[in-house]
Amino acid sequence: MEGAELAKRDHQRNKSEIVKLVKEMFDQDKWGDEQYKIKLQELVVKDEELVRDVIAKIKQEREHEA
Repeated sequence: MEGAELAKRDHQRNKSEIVKLVKEMFDQDKWGDEQYKIKLQELVVKDEELVRDVIAKIKQEREHEA
């Protein structure tokens, strides 16, 4: 699996973790709970980093193809 594909997979996994955490927050009526807010913020920051990584790897692979 190439770098961009691995990065996309990692991004998908992280998005799934975000959805899972949000569902858990609602199920436990913990929306707004500080502990969950911190976890969610960490996942969002990680997701932003993963998106940058995906973009960089796609650009890098396209440059090597040219």
